[in-house]
Amino acid sequence: MSRALFTEHELAALRLLAQGRTQVEIARTLRIRPETVGRLLNRARILLRARTLPHAVARGYETGLLGPPPPHDHGAGQEEHRPSGPDGPNRGQEPTG
Repeated sequence: MSRALFTEHELAALRLLAQGRTQVEIARTLRIRPETVGRLLNRARILLRARTLPHAVARGYETGLLGPPPPHDHGAGQEEHRPSGPDGPNRGQEPTG
């Protein structure tokens, strides 16, 4: 994906969206109207051939437009899903090994 297809405002809006900002927050940061932010993000979404704005952010990282993808934090606050009994996994069982 060529950066030349995007305006600086479109890239800035997409970067801020990738940081989790709302359209109103992006508008305040860029000093433009929220409606303009919507148009910028919609055009970026179309150029990235994305179905939704979150998909546009993902495509932005996939194509290198937004830089390398943020690192995944495997396990911070998330546990692997394992089927368990009523007392939880391995309760009352002796460790094997």
